[in-house]
Amino acid sequence: MTVDFTYIVVVGVAFIVAGLVKGAAGMGLPPTAIALMTLALPLPEALALMTVPTLATNVWQAVYGGHFRAMLHRFWLMGVMMALGVLIAARGLKSLGSSTSAGWVGVLLILFSIMALTAWRPHVPRRSEPWANPLCGAVSGVIGGMTGIAAVPFLPYMQSLDIHKDELVQALGILFVIFTSAITIALWDVGALNKGNLAGAALATIPTMLGVWLGQKLRVAISPEMFRKMFLVVLLGLGLNMARVLV
Repeated sequence: MTVDFTYIVVVGVAFIVAGLVKGAAGMGLPPTAIALMTLALPLPEALALMTVPTLATNVWQAVYGGHFRAMLHRFWLMGVMMALGVLIAARGLKSLGSSTSAGWVGVLLILFSIMALTAWRPHVPRRSEPWANPLCGAVSGVIGGMTGIAAVPFLPYMQSLDIHKDELVQALGILFVIFTSAITIALWDVGALNKGNLAGAALATIPTMLGVWLGQKLRVAISPEMFRKMFLVVLLGLGLNMARVLV
């Protein structure tokens, strides 16, 4: 009973905090939840529990906003290459959920945090997207198929494009739905996702949505930029903790 209670507390707190970050800063749900859960749970279980809440929070983001068709037309090939990269890497490299993979998740969190804190933004012109989009999708998919997270180079690349912020939010929603669907298939294929933790993933949507609601309230009370920086510093610390296994 103690183990069950601890499990519930860890998962519930992780998803409330991750939802809060998503609601306040508009990003960071998967890396925050996974980083917190891996303090007490194996990475494969943390990744499995992430599937349904991530899909739930991104489906609405993908379809709402009035730019769905335009963004799907612009990024469909990127999404296809990302999904293929995930499935090929997960099946071929067989590292998804391993202890080494957990360490590389930490490295990705460190890179993501540092780039976001320094506000470094590359620039990719629109004319380069026909080749750059599928290339970034493939690389991000392969890395995601090894680690379970789409962070590098995906997020910096998306922020480098000539795209309106509302279109960016909707494009991210579409691509995260595709990525999460591919990760779900890969986790099921390697046996990390089953009926038991799929039910747990569905239940995890409740604290996630509660966290998103609280985060939206917090956005009014505190500067979003200040909250974003605080979140990134914490994420950097969690990444450093996870990356220790590679040393």
